[in-house]
This record gives sequence, C-alpha cells and structure tokens, in this order.
Amino acid sequence: MRKLAVLVASLLIIANGCVISPRRNVNGTGSGGSNSEFSLSANPTSQVISAGGSATFAISVSAVNGFTGTVSLNASSSNTNITTSFDNPTITGGSGSATLTVSAANTSTSGNVIITVTGSDTTNNISQKVSINASIQGAASTVSSMNAIEPVASQTGCVSTRPTVNAQRVSFPTSPATNGFTATFSATPSSSSMDAALGFFAPAFSSQPSLSSLINFSPDGVIQVRNGDSFVSSGVSYAAGEILQFRLVENLPATTYSLFVTPAGGAEIPLATDLQVPSDQRGATTLGGWGQQVNAPAGATLSVCNFSLR
Repeated sequence: MRKLAVLVASLLIIANGCVISPRRNVNGTGSGGSNSEFSLSANPTSQVISAGGSATFAISVSAVNGFTGTVSLNASSSNTNITTSFDNPTITGGSGSATLTVSAANTSTSGNVIITVTGSDTTNNISQKVSINASIQGAASTVSSMNAIEPVASQTGCVSTRPTVNAQRVSFPTSPATNGFTATFSATPSSSSMDAALGFFAPAFSSQPSLSSLINFSPDGVIQVRNGDSFVSSGVSYAAGEILQFRLVENLPATTYSLFVTPAGGAEIPLATDLQVPSDQRGATTLGGWGQQVNAPAGATLSVCNFSLR
C-alpha cells in the first residue's frame, strides 16, 4: 500500500505540470540559507593582447539567495606564456569585484588562449567558473621592419578598459624613426562624461613614467590635449558610443606633435598642431607601446581599436 501511495502521489505531481529539481545544498554557516550561493561573471569576456603586453578584465561575484560567504579567485591557462594576477583575490561578504590582469610574454605566438577563472567558497563547498578569451598577437605579427610606408607596429581588434587604478598598456617595443612617427587608431567612449586618458610609455628599463598621456576625455564631454605638462581644451566634444578616428603625428627633433580626429561620417578636424610633448617624454628614442587609463564613471569603458604606428 505504501508503494502504491507513493506512486499515486508522483502521478498527481506530474499531472499538475510540476517538476521537482534537486538544488545544491550549502553546508556551513555565514550564508543566507541552504540554497544560497553566488554567480561569477567577467567583463569584457575577450580582449586582444600583444606579445609583451597585458589586458585587464573585471571579475564580479554576485550573491544569490542571501549568500554572504567568502570567495577565493583563481585564474588558470594551459599556455605557459600567459600569466595572471588579481588585485584582490578574495571577495568577502558574498559579493564584490576584482581586476584580473592577463599578461603575455614577449615570446608569445599568435592565437586564442582561454583563461578559466574559478571562484571558490571552500567553507560552503561552492565553486563557479567563467571563461575569458585572450587573442594573442605574437611579436612577429605586430612588429615589422621600419620604413616610411609599412607600419612599424600594428594591432587589429580592440582593447576595452574599465575604471581601474592602473593604466592598461599594450606593448609595441620598437624604435621610432629619428624624424618622428604617425599613430592612427579609433577610440569609443561609452559615456559622455568620461575621465580617461590615452598616451604612450617607454620600456620598463627607461626612466620615463608608466604612461605619458596626450589625449584626455574630460568629464564635461570635451576632448583635451596635452601641451607640455598640462591639458588644454580642444573645443571638440564627444558623445557616448561615438567612434572617433584619431591621427597623431609626432615630430621628435622638435619635441612637438599634432593631433587630428575624424568623427564617424565626418571630415578630419585638427584638434591642435605643434603642441609641446610632455617634459618626461622629451629625448625618447624608443617606444614601449601605448596605453589608456580610465578613472570614471563607474561601469564605463573606453575601447581603442586598430592601433597602427608608422
């Protein structure tokens, strides 16, 4: 009779369209209940990294059903040329975020690398994973022989940066021509009130700063340019989601540069001509690469695409 009763109860459940699915139970204390856990996400999920360069990803832990545990973050890849590090490897209180920096060795070859990010709460026996993609551009594909026509260094694809305490840098270790160079790239701000800068940096062994900014997206929606050691307004505004094509021409002997921008569907506009380069950049004979620093607003991104140096 007991087996018959169980069978009848099961048939009634199915007849009413109910499906009972097992849920993962959490053992331990410090969480909101037996079904509390967390979710793990990454933003962006894919970036281009040149050999010798790095990119950052925002890793977020979100509480589910009142989870309040502690989550330890780890990132791994089968590619030995890829190294990873977190600015904050431990998330407490059930939710929070960390910046993951993915670096590619100078000897890296071109190809896609999958990095697996794992979040673990060992106390409650919970773990979650999320995968991100690093599109590596090997040194052979980014640096070519220097001449007046072919690009010295080029990068296809985009690098997107969110607000972080450190500048995101993309390495192009090369020596510019003695008379200067021309850099072209597009930049897309996600907000019309950005606080973000673009510029160049020298190799690690140099005495130059980690990033010498030349272009600034100001919070008032205007593009600023560097003249010597201070930024001045170009008088040209920018909008959220607008794709702007930049052309920067630097005259090394004169320690000056000129900057031009082309809005989507528009004509090229001179932002400034013959500005003085920053004092900490004068005398440079080698470029380590370019970089960007995003300070605000929270959640905003600045995407730089198809960077080329001639």
